[in-house]
Amino acid sequence: MQKLRELAQESVLSAQDSELKERHTYTSCAQLAAPLIRAFKDVENEYVRISILRQIWPDDYDRRDDRVSGLLMSMSGPEQAPYGLKLAMPHGFLSFEATLRMDGSPVFTCIRETDGQRPISMDFPDGDRWLEYFYKIVADVVEL
Repeated sequence: MQKLRELAQESVLSAQDSELKERHTYTSCAQLAAPLIRAFKDVENEYVRISILRQIWPDDYDRRDDRVSGLLMSMSGPEQAPYGLKLAMPHGFLSFEATLRMDGSPVFTCIRETDGQRPISMDFPDGDRWLEYFYKIVADVVEL
């Protein structure tokens, strides 16, 4: 009976440890992605070019939100600690995510998903270049 109690206690502690690790990972990734989330909030009210909206939603572009915020399909991670975002783009989607490798080093990724093709993944060496690419993408779709 003592052995069963020890195993049950180990199982509970293991579950608590994995939950703490997961929460720490989300927090770390959210900190890495914070500049991206702020950048999105800075540009979310900018108008998207009509030609881009027509390419994304050819049948009902005129009934869609015509601001950058309307391109947001989802945010990765918990609501209070997002670590990425997914945007509608012509012929597919574009996702930006900050994650951690197994060794704890940061990974700044952008994934382009196009209809009927394999996703293309790009890893950036640092958060600045990743953020610069985000701004380049936004500049290509907004009315300037």
